[in-house]
Amino acid sequence: MIEVLVVDDQRMAQENMEHAIGQSDNYHLSAKLLSAGVALTYCSKNHVDLILMDVCTHGSKDGIDAAAEIKRQYPKIKIIIVTSMMEVGYIDRAKKAGVDSFWYKDISPESLREMMDRTMEGEHLFPFNQPDIKIGLVAISELTPTELNVLRLICDGLEYDEMAEKLGVAKGTVKYHVSNILSKTGYKNKTRLAVAATNKNLIVPNIPEDAE
Repeated sequence: MIEVLVVDDQRMAQENMEHAIGQSDNYHLSAKLLSAGVALTYCSKNHVDLILMDVCTHGSKDGIDAAAEIKRQYPKIKIIIVTSMMEVGYIDRAKKAGVDSFWYKDISPESLREMMDRTMEGEHLFPFNQPDIKIGLVAISELTPTELNVLRLICDGLEYDEMAEKLGVAKGTVKYHVSNILSKTGYKNKTRLAVAATNKNLIVPNIPEDAE
């Protein structure tokens, strides 16, 4: 019996994963955790063959960082990153962390059960490309890496001076990039841009109410 650990803080996602596990007599749900930060401790005390790990869970540690720690100590445990977040760089980070497969919850052509079966058979399954999500008038691929970094900071609720400090550039440079992003996407201000990005699950939101 393949012991499966589910790490996800969303009830519906947990239920979907539990359903996928229950579809086969080969799998057994070992436990459901809300936080990636406690997954390593669980693995140290319990037998686990496969982990279905969401990226964004309760606590400060994301699923990819937790997966990297688990893989270093327990390389035989198979890990599938499961996410609905269209965050730039997740796939590359997951590969560097040594996880076995990567599955988009809502748009992957393979079912989760198929991913589990093939991963346990030794395959490493990753999307060829990140989905090219449209934000306003443009596809996300049409934004430069710098503009993507600025967009992430906008969605974190940072003001111009805070973004400048984070990026190590002048405040005027940040305003220039924000202006370019707004021009490309067609949004009138930073708030509407941030709402559009987070509604598409592009970036983890943290937008204060007084954001301009």
